Amino acid sequence: MGSNLKTRLRRGMMRLMGRVMPSCKEISELVSASMDGNLPMRRRLSIRFHILMCSFCRRYEKQLLLLRIGTKHYAEPDENPVEASLSAAASERLKRALERKP
Repeated sequence: MGSNLKTRLRRGMMRLMGRVMPSCKEISELVSASMDGNLPMRRRLSIRFHILMCSFCRRYEKQLLLLRIGTKHYAEPDENPVEASLSAAASERLKRALERKP
């Protein structure tokens, strides 16, 4: 296969994917929505296919997953970590200082 033909095929494939595949902006919204609830199979497949091809969207999905995992602990903590780390005297000083402020 000649190099000119390969270039034309590659460009044609990119144009076709541009028409069929959702944009990165759409994918970022879909990835976020998929973490909040279930999406139809067609949408999930379009996300997977796009993420296979796009390193930027793949990185975005990983970052969202890390944020989700990291914040999960703080969404429903067993106890307030700030209150647990303060001594009774320090907690009392903090309360008095907050009461003094207008």
